Amino acid sequence: MYAFPVKTSKENSAIAPSFCKAKYFAFYDGTNLSIKKNESSCGRSVMKWLLENNVKKLIIKDIGRNPYNLAKQNNFEFFYAGDERIETFEILEKIKTSKLEKLTQEKLQVILDNHNDSFHNHSHSHTHTNKKSLIFI
Repeated sequence: MYAFPVKTSKENSAIAPSFCKAKYFAFYDGTNLSIKKNESSCGRSVMKWLLENNVKKLIIKDIGRNPYNLAKQNNFEFFYAGDERIETFEILEKIKTSKLEKLTQEKLQVILDNHNDSFHNHSHSHTHTNKKSLIFI
């Protein structure tokens, strides 16, 4: 069973760029396509859900280290959706014609490194503009 993150519940939705933040996932068994709502926002929870749905092949644009490690432990195969916008039916055509790019370990490492750079190397700042200051004399 293939699975890939999609932006909407429509059958010809575009692939979602983020793996664990996708609102929906498409499931394809070689014949039938179904779209299911993703109730999780944590990569590990998403992976457990995919395992429960008998998924063994992931089509991704991006993935974090935790869901990747869990998928790897469960012998998932990884395929690349590409950098450009691509819709569900285009992915299905690539599966049927064996033109879907299987990800090498090197390419997966680049995706993991880019994910970490994009999502974890940011600064955090905030202000407290509505707080009252008290001065004691």
